[in-house]
Amino acid sequence: MKKEFKIKAKVWLYPGLGGWHFVTLDKALSEEIRSKYKTGFVKVEAKLGKTTWNTSLFPHKQSKSYLLCIKKSIRKAEGVMVGDEVAVSIKII
Repeated sequence: MKKEFKIKAKVWLYPGLGGWHFVTLDKALSEEIRSKYKTGFVKVEAKLGKTTWNTSLFPHKQSKSYLLCIKKSIRKAEGVMVGDEVAVSIKII
């Protein structure tokens, strides 16, 4: 399994308190990650546009995929809003 990959996904807003924004990794990639890294959360370095940050992929039982949270500071720096399709580079650390 590669430790670095790129995804394109739509930014969506979690339907609860806090205003969490996520992108969802596709199921095939999520399965590949899950088979290699048996733990729930997977530490990664993510890059969107010119902004790089350290975070974790969140396991999401409903979609059977991993979620990547896009923090407010990242969205603001890159001009990203809900519904935008973004390209993100992800490196497992």
